[in-house]
Parts: sequence; C-alpha cells; structure tokens
Amino acid sequence: MGARSGRRLSRKAAGLVAEVSSRELTVRSYLHRWAETAGAQLLVVDPGQDEGGLTDGMAGRGVHVTWVPSTIDGLVEFGRLDPHTVVVSPEAPGVPAAEFVTAIRRHGSPYVVAALDHDDAAEIGGLMLAGASAVVARPYSAEHLWELLSHSPRSLENHARLVVGPIDLDAAAYRVLIGGERIADLPLKEFELLRALMLRAPGVVTDDELRDALWGSEGVRPSGNTIAMHVTRLRHRLGSAADVRRIRGRGYSLTVERSTAH
Repeated sequence: MGARSGRRLSRKAAGLVAEVSSRELTVRSYLHRWAETAGAQLLVVDPGQDEGGLTDGMAGRGVHVTWVPSTIDGLVEFGRLDPHTVVVSPEAPGVPAAEFVTAIRRHGSPYVVAALDHDDAAEIGGLMLAGASAVVARPYSAEHLWELLSHSPRSLENHARLVVGPIDLDAAAYRVLIGGERIADLPLKEFELLRALMLRAPGVVTDDELRDALWGSEGVRPSGNTIAMHVTRLRHRLGSAADVRRIRGRGYSLTVERSTAH
C-alpha cells in the first residue's frame, strides 16, 4: 500500500472516529436531559469529585445526579429536589453527616446510602443509626449503585423505561420495542419525539414543549415545519402501532388502542 493511499485511509479512519465520538456526545447529552426531566433524582453529598463517571452512568439509567460538596448544600438541594435517594459521605463538611441524615429523614422518606471509605468506616454505624439503609464504596460505581437501588424498597428500575400500549421505550438501552419486537434504531430526534409523546400520552404535547425536548431550551428554535417533518417520519416508523395526531393550535398527541402509560 502506497504512502498516499495510507494517508487517505488514516483520514477516513479519523473521520469515522470523530463521527462516532460526536454521536456518543449527542446521545450522552440526550440521556442527561431525559434523566433531568423525567427520571428519578439522586442527591450525592460528597466533597470529592465524580471520578467514576457516576453522573453519566446513572443518566443512562434514567436517574439525574445532583452532586453537592457539603451537608448545608445538601439540605438546600434536598428541599428543592425531594430526591428518591441520597448518598452521603461522612467527610462532607457542614452539619455532621449523622445530623444531616436525621434531618432529611424527619422531613421525607428518601432512601439514604452511606458512602464508605477505609478511613471513615467507624462513622458508618452512626449514619446507619440515623436512618441510612445501605452502604456503598467510594469511588462510586454506577453499576454497583444501580444494583443497590434496584433492590431498594422504592426501586428505580422503571425510570429508564416508558410503556404505552404495544410501544416499549428504554432510554438506557436506546431501544424501542413494538409488540415485543425491536424496531430499527430511531434517529435521535425521533427517539426524543417519541419519548416526549409517550410521557404525555394520550394528552397533547405543545410545539414549544417538543422544541425543548428535541433541541433544548436554549439555542436554535426550529419552525413548526421541522417538527412536522420529524412527526411524519416517526408515523412511518410506528406504522399501525400508534397514531400521532396533530391538534391544530395546540400540538401533537400519541394514541394507541387502550393506551396505558407507565
């Protein structure tokens, strides 16, 4: 193989790598939006950094992570978010971690997980007495924490999934099943469109809400014709499984026979 041919192959390979990386970033951004708007809330109170990729890993499972460095910040975010689960490190500055756990348990029923480091093993007992229900090792692993939370009294398992009639959408797997059969992977915009419609089904999703779901609340604001184009493509992919109707002056709705949303 000549040097010129080798350079062409190298440029082509570099282009393919860049294309794959761009798609991964786009999908990752989508999963974070999905988790923030529709998923469960996980509050992490820890002065350390997210070294293990917990935020990305949980977003893919439909869980939005809010990370704060102190128990004072934790109390503020707890009141704002009403999180499903709180992970707290004994090292977090502010009010003592055990007092923090007692306070949030008094004002709600979150699933509290104590973060274990070798140096603070002796403090875990105090957190358990204050109301923590489980222990997780630091640095955090999304896989380990997900397994732990999936077996908690308030399982998170369904937060990455939506089911409406025969349509089953799984954000974590980036997969859509119709009648139990997987269909070809939808382009990202159509996946987001279907998710937005399923969240409200059989209600109406306005054009502005669809713009936020597909393009975010800032930046480019596409026309109604652009939304209509994606709706037309989605209708074709869904076939007879569902009807995506245009409600003039309001938006779109997805309906199926005896639709049931979860």
